[in-house]
Amino acid sequence: MCLKLNNCIFFNLCRFGETLFLFLAVFLFFPCFANSAENEDETEQENAVFAPVQVLETISAQPQMKNALWSVSVKDTDTGKTVLEKNPYMNLVPASALKLFVTAAALDILGPEKRFNTEFYYSGRIHDGILAGNLLIRGGGDPSLGSEFLKSAEPLEKTFARWLEEIRKKGILKIEGSVIADSSLFESHQPGSWAWEDIGNYYAAAPSALTIRDNLYRIYFDAGRKIGDPAVFLRTDPVLSGMVFESLVTTAEKGSGDNVFIYSFPGIEKAVARGTLPLGSKNFSVKGALPDPSLAAAKEFTAFLRENGMPVSSDPLNGLLEKKKYKMLSTVQGVPVRDIVRVTNKRSFNLYAEILLRQLAAAKGILPASGDAGIDILKAFIQKLGTDISELKLIDACGLSRRNLVKTDTFSSILAAVSKKKYFNDYLSSLVFPGDPEAFGHIRRFGRDIPPECLHIKSGSLNGVRSYAGYLKTKEGKLLSFSFILNNYSGTASKLDSYHEQLLKSLYESSL
Repeated sequence: MCLKLNNCIFFNLCRFGETLFLFLAVFLFFPCFANSAENEDETEQENAVFAPVQVLETISAQPQMKNALWSVSVKDTDTGKTVLEKNPYMNLVPASALKLFVTAAALDILGPEKRFNTEFYYSGRIHDGILAGNLLIRGGGDPSLGSEFLKSAEPLEKTFARWLEEIRKKGILKIEGSVIADSSLFESHQPGSWAWEDIGNYYAAAPSALTIRDNLYRIYFDAGRKIGDPAVFLRTDPVLSGMVFESLVTTAEKGSGDNVFIYSFPGIEKAVARGTLPLGSKNFSVKGALPDPSLAAAKEFTAFLRENGMPVSSDPLNGLLEKKKYKMLSTVQGVPVRDIVRVTNKRSFNLYAEILLRQLAAAKGILPASGDAGIDILKAFIQKLGTDISELKLIDACGLSRRNLVKTDTFSSILAAVSKKKYFNDYLSSLVFPGDPEAFGHIRRFGRDIPPECLHIKSGSLNGVRSYAGYLKTKEGKLLSFSFILNNYSGTASKLDSYHEQLLKSLYESSL
């Protein structure tokens, strides 16, 4: 009995030992297992690379990028902190992305509702229906007179008709004098660093205080019968009296596009057209820059008066308003600054950027308003936003000069600061979104994988230069300001666009 008892006790003790061992094993082992899993998660988190960084590194290794100068700066607009960067303090040529500076300054200093006026005067005595004196058009730096791009602008013919009505109200039936154009508000010459092949083309038009029809004209050609044949010069629109044209344009293969450049010089009424247009083209138009916009306005109004039964005895000319001699007949109010900013950014229109630059100087009472004075005011605005300008080099406002040098960090900082301004909605809506019907060129197709309400962008391009800057709202709702500038690249522009689209898509998808 006792043995049995001892055996039972021994057996029970053994069972108890096994249970205790299992309990201790579970108690000691599983915490270690849990800690091990936590450590693995932490290690994975430490080893995980922010997805846009991977995309950045992959793009950097591409053959087209290896020997280029590439700068990237992305900031969280709420905090101002950098989210992603690569060479953010490198000074690079920004091309047309530079327009973001002057458009922000115009909204800030001039205000979205500001309008510029064109004034209409007469001088001399009226006797028996004859004005023994002159008519004078004084430009106030309004780019909307006869503009085809500012949709809210009054048609030029309607403006001219209203001026003619004012003349007739004074009992004037004939003008023994001239139509004079006064563009003295601006110093309107283009920067010396603009390329010679650009100056005669519409995108390099002089920023006159008396702008008419966006300071451009069109030449129309028909292609020759075969490749290499001379193109046939047809006409200009509008008719440019006194302008002499020489055409050296020839015919190239179908689909070759517009490769015509117009060579002319401000104030000189002679132009040479060179280059090629595609085989089979009819009424092919090329846009040139008016050599003297204010004189062109005086000429066009003189022709309008004569065609509508109001004789003008003398030729039109440029001149100055002498207020003691002249009486005002009419004032034409231009469109709001917000509309000018919208076209400047969406169409990347150089002329409007340069006009806004000079309006900054005019608003401070610096007359005649020059580009240099405008740049000083623009730099002061940028500095006031809290951005370092010690190495900022600005030659113009539109980005056509290759002597402009800007950091991507400067762009992203300015954009982040502007996002907090009361005019931000006007600024944001002036930028291009994917599929934007108001945009043109490659940027209209850019970023199609991102919802249109999440990407607002301004691009820039010169030979060897590609730039992109603007705002991106991520999937999580964070608003980022970004700037990418690429100089001295090789490869196709479309391939480089795709790289930057990939980078933006990775930022849009990422968790910040």
